[in-house]
Amino acid sequence: MLIGARTIKTGLAVAASLFICKVFNIEPASFAAITAVVNMQPSVSKSLTNAWEQIGVHLLAVAFSLIIGLLFGTNPLFIGAMAVFLILLCNWIGWSNGIVMGIVSIIFILDSPRETFLINALSRSLSIFVGLGVALLINRILAPPKYKSKFLSTLPSLVLLTSNYFLDSLRTFIHAGDLTYYEKPDPQEQNDLLEEVTNLYDHAREEMAFEDNPPFIERLLEICRGFIERGESINQMTAQRVTRRRESYSPAELEAITAEFQGIIEILSVGYEKLAGLISSLHLGISDKKSPGFHQEDIVYWELFDQAIDEWNRKVSGVFYLRALMEVSVVATELRWANRRTITLLNMINKQTKKRVGK
Repeated sequence: MLIGARTIKTGLAVAASLFICKVFNIEPASFAAITAVVNMQPSVSKSLTNAWEQIGVHLLAVAFSLIIGLLFGTNPLFIGAMAVFLILLCNWIGWSNGIVMGIVSIIFILDSPRETFLINALSRSLSIFVGLGVALLINRILAPPKYKSKFLSTLPSLVLLTSNYFLDSLRTFIHAGDLTYYEKPDPQEQNDLLEEVTNLYDHAREEMAFEDNPPFIERLLEICRGFIERGESINQMTAQRVTRRRESYSPAELEAITAEFQGIIEILSVGYEKLAGLISSLHLGISDKKSPGFHQEDIVYWELFDQAIDEWNRKVSGVFYLRALMEVSVVATELRWANRRTITLLNMINKQTKKRVGK
């Protein structure tokens, strides 16, 4: 889309502000247009939630500016001091989002000619409130699409695509002994979807409520990014492993895998199945918004893996062994990372489910 909703809203706000000022002979009309632009909001939630905050900040800025201007006159130092005062006051009240808007009002009013300060200040104040009113009205009537619903509907697709990419990378590494050639897949589709969903979340963040569990969403985006990055790393090692075996061994030797290494591969295969089950539960938890229960890491499995590594370590040596050991260690680390992160997410769903049931 070449022209976005906010672009259209801004153009309408400028035109409407200038038109109203012209009809009612309010000067300077440009101040109304500038105020309308400054107060334009990017989303439905922000335009509704911050309406009173916008009005309050402008009222404070106008009131204090009029008082300072009448008592002490207009001076660049007074404008700067008022800007500092407004920043401190708004932060104390909790109106930090309206600080820029308030400072603009201070500059407009306190920059009035000293000789006719009151008349010009009142006229500029009226112009400011025309622009503010137009912005609030257009924000309310012509609000852009709600990002939250689109984000929440796209998020499960991202989790599915990225987790499958990671699981595929694990499965391919485990079965790389059967491969003669391997071309690692391009994760461009996953990266594009991640960027799209992340951008949606940036816009939808202010629409999120406590019930939406923002900490869970941020953890979910984190694991999706990890699935892509770590899956790509595993795919790179798989490609190197297949190339190294092809260039170093005869066809007969390629088919021969030591019993110890085969045992490690089988344990990794078990870990893959465990992770696939956890991720499947995560998909269901996201779609149904409930967890099958509390999960914890399988310590016994990792003890078996360590024992298999020790057994292999006692019987083999050489440069190829060291490379294989490093690769297996990295894959095991990534597998354990995915297990822990997925379990954390499942337990967060479980905790949120208990809170809903307890209400």
